[in-house]
Amino acid sequence: MSTSGDQAIALLHSIDTTLKALLTLMRGNAPKEIATDADLDGQWGDPIVRAKDPRDWSHESQIGRLFSECPPEYLDLVAARLDFFAEKAEAEGTLTSSGKPVAPYNRRDAARARGWARRIRAGWTSRDNGAAQMPQADEIFASPGAPGFPSDRITDDDIPFAFFIGLVLPGTIMLRTMLS
Repeated sequence: MSTSGDQAIALLHSIDTTLKALLTLMRGNAPKEIATDADLDGQWGDPIVRAKDPRDWSHESQIGRLFSECPPEYLDLVAARLDFFAEKAEAEGTLTSSGKPVAPYNRRDAARARGWARRIRAGWTSRDNGAAQMPQADEIFASPGAPGFPSDRITDDDIPFAFFIGLVLPGTIMLRTMLS
């Protein structure tokens, strides 16, 4: 009976090894995940580059920069490196200090690197966040007929002196009381 039991265990080990190899092969051929816009715009969506630059990167170092501030070619290399570390961490069973697997975190950051690379290639600029399309105060207030403002530009001569007395006098009185 021990012979057939040993054969069954050997067969189960063989099946396990084959399934792990197939899973690895499938992951290698599957398209890599790209982070969604919601993830990239979220609290953790724009991480800082903390690890040293990838070995194939020969340009200026990007350490200390946000993903959104890096060139897309650099982010491609970072994503590939994080994918490699995720596979390695999964094979070794590496855990965080709180006991959670490291691999999903590496994969999530790799997806974010690919997401930022895609955004930047599409024309997104660092720290823009849509502010470039917003009108400036001078454009709004200088436009004729802006609500609540006269159509001509206001000059210093148009502002009455009494306006400043109303602002300065109470502060002066309070300061004088405090100093006495």
